[in-house]
Amino acid sequence: MRQRRYPSGGNIDAGVSSLEAARAFTVQMDFSRFFEDAAPGLLRLCYLATLDVEAAADAAQEAMARAWRDWVRISAEGSDPGAWTRTVALNLCRDRWRRAKVADAHRPEGPAPRADDLPDIDLHRALAGLTERQREAVVLRYWVDLDLAGVALAMDVSVGSVKQHLARAHRHLAAVLGDGALADLEVAP
Repeated sequence: MRQRRYPSGGNIDAGVSSLEAARAFTVQMDFSRFFEDAAPGLLRLCYLATLDVEAAADAAQEAMARAWRDWVRISAEGSDPGAWTRTVALNLCRDRWRRAKVADAHRPEGPAPRADDLPDIDLHRALAGLTERQREAVVLRYWVDLDLAGVALAMDVSVGSVKQHLARAHRHLAAVLGDGALADLEVAP
């Protein structure tokens, strides 16, 4: 099939109608706006879930790549591409945790990595002391600001499980950081 060269520098098949090209452009622009709005928050979410900058960047980038691949489907009317992308990113973080557990089982003993370069080392250590699911619940509830039902949906668990994870995480964080550091956080009833 013959290719046409357009002023934007792109090639479009000669058999593609201008209407189809306009639709493709609109889809691209919609995703671009979504990416600009959602990418920074998604990266922070992944960092808070993994506590690893490189793993967070990998998970956020892969989630956005999958969102682009499936954009027409996930951006359909009535759907929430942000929730879909957060779920994919958290699943990728979970996969990383699973791989890390296997790798840790085969890693020889040695000095622990230093976390001195982190801006708030106490918070980092407190979050690192949580289980993956507790940390995920805390990040989704207090950082992403989802309600309990939204956290349950993102974690694919019941609301009761979310409350349990949050209560246990709150007890751990209060013990490590002190009750005063958590005064602004509400505890799930």
